[in-house]
Amino acid sequence: MNFRLFVVIACLLGGLAMLVASEDAPPEHQKWMKDLGANLGALRKGVDVEQNATAMQATLKQIGAFWTKRNSEIAVNSCKETFQGASSVAKAAQSGDKEGISAGMKQIGAGCKGCHDQHREKVSDTLYRIK
Repeated sequence: MNFRLFVVIACLLGGLAMLVASEDAPPEHQKWMKDLGANLGALRKGVDVEQNATAMQATLKQIGAFWTKRNSEIAVNSCKETFQGASSVAKAAQSGDKEGISAGMKQIGAGCKGCHDQHREKVSDTLYRIK
């Protein structure tokens, strides 16, 4: 086989594998992400901090189960980190510990980023897919 033809075929198969590997997020996953986004937005504004951090924890339990079934260690660990951050924020909010809230918020951001870097593919300005 001609080397150029081999390279072209390999590239096409690689591109096809990438297309197949991406998928639209299931409706429940989309809802969870929107819920987390709303909670995070409220946390950033300082609105109902303890309540929103606690709501994040409940949602993160569902997301963790979703990624456990998909065998993604990175996503599961990111979910755990985000959960711990939300837990820290909730506890710090109870005592009015602004530094604790700030530290928990950083942990939430790092957890979200870890999963998004691995599993979030931007398709357009408003559309993302799971990869």
